[in-house]
Amino acid sequence: MSSITPIELRVVETVLGMGSGYVLDFTNRSFSEFFRAQQVNIDGERYAGEGVSKANRLRCFLHSAPDRSAAQVLNELLKYRAFIDSPPDAKKQDLDFYSAAVLRLSGHVAPTTEASTTAGGSESDLLRLVLKPDGFLSLPIEEALARAMLDRMNEAQRCIDAKAYLAAVILCGSVLEGVCLGYGASHPEQVNRAFSAQYGKDPRRLTDWHLSEWIDVLARAGVLSQNVVKFGVGLRDFRNYVHPAAQLSTGFAPDLHTARIGFQVVVAAVDDMATATATATGKA
Repeated sequence: MSSITPIELRVVETVLGMGSGYVLDFTNRSFSEFFRAQQVNIDGERYAGEGVSKANRLRCFLHSAPDRSAAQVLNELLKYRAFIDSPPDAKKQDLDFYSAAVLRLSGHVAPTTEASTTAGGSESDLLRLVLKPDGFLSLPIEEALARAMLDRMNEAQRCIDAKAYLAAVILCGSVLEGVCLGYGASHPEQVNRAFSAQYGKDPRRLTDWHLSEWIDVLARAGVLSQNVVKFGVGLRDFRNYVHPAAQLSTGFAPDLHTARIGFQVVVAAVDDMATATATATGKA
């Protein structure tokens, strides 16, 4: 069974133009022939569980196929899409995310590019990360709180899938601040020293820190990666966007890409903190 995520599937649908039941410019016959070349009988009953349109059969295949088979088909579909140049209006970030999903499902690691080494990590590196429940449960916070934040992440994923992007950003921002505060409360001396070094002044109470401060301080302390710093901008002032007037004053209108990046920033931050915790406790 494929581990493709709802966010990855949404991007696949966008890149392959699956909104109306079609897949690219395939006819029923050419669609069958394409899959036959991949050793898949896409017209079989096993792929009709979500409907009989080409898009629904592809969704059913992606949900049920092994990861490597799903990656192979998605890669071939992307090659075909480039050949016919359709649909022509796909955003570069969607294409990058699609490619990152193929890499993840295939079990390969994306090559390090000059941009990633000089700017602290690439967007495709970030988008390739997968939400790991065990990561939350390994953080130095109460288990009940960890599970509550994990529930929020699962809800944020459902919001993204339902195109409720602002709700997703707010949920992800609340989780990121929660895990940062939890980590800081368990390592007060470390984060207070980093705060003073970062800002040249005495730190306030941990509960009074802004999300932007948490990101800067934990990055300075070597806990958070530069990917979290680089792509965390969309979450930094999330509290303001709870209020409609603040949203209107800034013109903030999150789209799929913004919400998806925000979600992945939290995944990356939790991975970073879990690694730091394991190192500190000798469990790395």
